[in-house]
Amino acid sequence: MSGEAFARAENSSDLGMKSGVVHDIDRVIAIAGGDTLGGLLFRVRDAGQPQWSRRVVLILTRRMMGRHPLGRVIAEAAAAVALEEFVFPHCRVCGGARELMGANLKVTCDACGGSGRQRYSNSYRRGRIGTYGRLIDLGIADAHRDMNNAVSGLLARAHGRLG
Repeated sequence: MSGEAFARAENSSDLGMKSGVVHDIDRVIAIAGGDTLGGLLFRVRDAGQPQWSRRVVLILTRRMMGRHPLGRVIAEAAAAVALEEFVFPHCRVCGGARELMGANLKVTCDACGGSGRQRYSNSYRRGRIGTYGRLIDLGIADAHRDMNNAVSGLLARAHGRLG
């Protein structure tokens, strides 16, 4: 793949998938080594392929259990919550627009403070998981860091292979 084709693929607004057709998302993942956590996350979040979610949750669960003394059920629930937050980061009130429109009036969204991103409190996360504790907070923070690093690494590897 040429550098120009990769740049187009990486910046594509059409990351959809259709059976039997090679799309931009396939090119990015293929050149960077697609079975890594980053490739799976790219498929789940950007290509709309939720069938890979279970595998991502299992990877994050293993990592979380390796770092923190959490049981498998709790670690898996925390990993699922972290993945959901990663896949759906936009504010649920303004949809990521940062502002709400009224009758000729723009108002900064109070729910997200104008950031466009959903704010997830530790108490909300603990409620979703069904338990509480600092270990869950640390586990979710680690999962987010792992996911962000994995996607960044995927893109960096793809750039490096084209270099």
